[in-house]
Amino acid sequence: MRKANVGLAVFFLALGALCLYDSVRIGFRWLPVTGPGPGFLPFYLALGCVVGSALIILREFKKEDKGLPLIPEGGLGPILWVLIPSTVMLMIVPIFGLHAAALIYIAFYMKVVGKIEVYKCALISILFPVSLYIIFDKVFLIPLPSGILGDYLFGPVGKLYDVIF
Repeated sequence: MRKANVGLAVFFLALGALCLYDSVRIGFRWLPVTGPGPGFLPFYLALGCVVGSALIILREFKKEDKGLPLIPEGGLGPILWVLIPSTVMLMIVPIFGLHAAALIYIAFYMKVVGKIEVYKCALISILFPVSLYIIFDKVFLIPLPSGILGDYLFGPVGKLYDVIF
């Protein structure tokens, strides 16, 4: 467990240091006329990442190593119940689009993993992607990945939105 914590902390420490360097390079100071420079927010986020990573490394070396495994016995099953459906969702996004893939993922996860009633699964798994579609694709005009079949699946929702608004 200690090796995993230290390894990940070192990775984020290096990533934070790289972001700090680049933020300083592009300018992170508050400019008198324009306000914050382009590296202002990334600088402080990276600083938090570096400080947090350093604290984790120090904490890991101060405490006694109990030799605990990274994944406790019986802990791989729940991890796979999240990892496999998420991976399948990412694989079907290019075909069905993000909205339809989210619908399928949410319905599956709520019904199979959460053991929630069918009507609740249907309601949430339909309303969430439809609201994402309306908010991003129609209101903010930021098209999310629609895939090969996405326009056919969510096209009627867009036409209905155009009629109403």
